[in-house]
Amino acid sequence: MAVSRKRSNGSGSIYKRGDNFYLQYMQKDGKRKNITLKNSQGNHIRERREAEEAARKFLQEQQQLKEIETREEYLAELKVVRKLKARLLITLDNAFDLAQAKPHSRETSNRVLAVSRGYWFDFVDFVKSNYQLRTLDEVERMHADAYIAYIRKYGRWNKTISYDPNTCPKRKVFKDYERGGLLSHTTLNRYHSVCKSVFSFLLPDLGGEENPFAHIPPLKLEPVKRKIFTEEELEIIFKNPPKLLAGPLFVGRYTGLRLGDVLALKWEYFEGITGYRGAIAPDFTGREISLIAQKTKTQVHVPVFPELNKVLQKQWKQTRRGEYVFPEMAELHLQKRYTKINTMIQNYLISCGITTRIEVEGRTRKQTVKGFHSFRHTFSYEAEQKGVPASTIKRWLGHKRLAQTQHYQDHANKQASMEGLKLIMQNSLPATSEPISGYSLRKERLLHLIQNASETTLAILETLIDNLPDNLPDANQAQESSAGHLVNGMNISKNVS
Repeated sequence: MAVSRKRSNGSGSIYKRGDNFYLQYMQKDGKRKNITLKNSQGNHIRERREAEEAARKFLQEQQQLKEIETREEYLAELKVVRKLKARLLITLDNAFDLAQAKPHSRETSNRVLAVSRGYWFDFVDFVKSNYQLRTLDEVERMHADAYIAYIRKYGRWNKTISYDPNTCPKRKVFKDYERGGLLSHTTLNRYHSVCKSVFSFLLPDLGGEENPFAHIPPLKLEPVKRKIFTEEELEIIFKNPPKLLAGPLFVGRYTGLRLGDVLALKWEYFEGITGYRGAIAPDFTGREISLIAQKTKTQVHVPVFPELNKVLQKQWKQTRRGEYVFPEMAELHLQKRYTKINTMIQNYLISCGITTRIEVEGRTRKQTVKGFHSFRHTFSYEAEQKGVPASTIKRWLGHKRLAQTQHYQDHANKQASMEGLKLIMQNSLPATSEPISGYSLRKERLLHLIQNASETTLAILETLIDNLPDNLPDANQAQESSAGHLVNGMNISKNVS
């Protein structure tokens, strides 16, 4: 079969074999390839001009594909180079700031940001001291596991508290203090969450796929430690409060707002008040207070209840021409005199005979269980007791998640259990009966147990109560059948287990 002489056509050669034309060209890998030239209908080309045009189009397409592939390879290599560069440049020391520079769904207050920064650098100090790590890319699961395991068992790694004259200009003594003791489940989860979020924001820059903290489950929240105020305590608190604190205390009591939001409260936050500064105080009852919470940056909407109206009307006459409802306290707040403000409040509560701090096993410092924040818990508890839906309470308190609001209801759960046990005690012992030996002691012990019980313990106690026999013996019968009760109690325990 006759073969025509090959003719060069750019980077390929056209030749004829028999009646058909073919193209030979060089591939990317340097190997030659031969193809049959066909027209748009898929028929063999038998004319040279048509063959040259088909070869030109084919080679042009190949060149474009080659350029695209080259570009893709370049971008892929560039991506790798950038990731390698990021792995070198994103250090443990600058990772927190780089993560904060990324777009966030919510704005974070400066105070929360400062606390979160402290959490992150506690982890940084841990891995630097124990593993000599420098960059974020070096952190692996084992490092995250070791850190979380440590702080859950021993508390924070860096236990030294230092004060800088530049950031604490009004402090008189600058020396290091040792902080020790265990951390609450809530605080431990915050340490975990901060570390996890830094990696979540920066993993794309590193080209990583696994967040070393993602596999660690958070701890279940402990029962609420912050105690609510009793009716007797509230009566004492508001009997004769200091002039400077009276207004803020009342607002905290009847709105559930956090201390910072109360101190920074402005008249413009009240519904329908904007622009009005008349001498006649408006009726605040039912008006809604709308503001952005300083701590969480969430929207808060809470109505003014009748109990607060007179306090606000009195305050209106004194400060209506200004911006803030409580200007003197607002000034202290704006000056960041947080310690002074808290000390004033705690000292007043202590002067009312209220126990504000208790010893906690495993901690070197006493834990605050009653303070201004207790008004928030009291407000939530009373609202729940009056049948206000949890979703509405969530809106009033400005919680991000309904679970936070429900966590506040631990007070209601414990109170319900206390009332239930009291009813059982009253029904089982007539008022006219003589107290049996050891009865008061057992009753006191049970009440103390419920008052300090966890959710799990409360659930067990409720099951025990549900399984009590319908016809409980009276006080006289109880002493005679104490052995029988013991057996019944054992049977009930078996059912519970």
